[in-house]
Amino acid sequence: MRWPPVKSWTSSLPIKGFRHFVAINYGGKGIDRWVILVAVLDGKASLRILWSEMNDGSKWSTGWLEVNRVNANSLVDKTRDDKTDTTIEDQTCLHPSEDSGLLVPTNIISPRPWNLKKK
Repeated sequence: MRWPPVKSWTSSLPIKGFRHFVAINYGGKGIDRWVILVAVLDGKASLRILWSEMNDGSKWSTGWLEVNRVNANSLVDKTRDDKTDTTIEDQTCLHPSEDSGLLVPTNIISPRPWNLKKK
């Protein structure tokens, strides 16, 4: 999958009770690339995912896919990192990337595509 990542993502399973996310930042190099996602329905629900995991089609899809009501969002407890005893939110940067398209005005001539589907 191409880098930088597209902005809209759908998780195959609910994460923190949500399935639809927006990529607000990204970084790293090689196998250490990562993406910070924020839930579409709750900007406080954020997570940092390794790019290699996001390329797993069984876990993530680009774009916002329609989800049937049975599999729709439901509230769950915040995910905890047992190694550091912190929530995922404590480990993420919520500043949007320069080319996210979320900064107005922007100096970027061609920000990332918003809602591209996998081919």
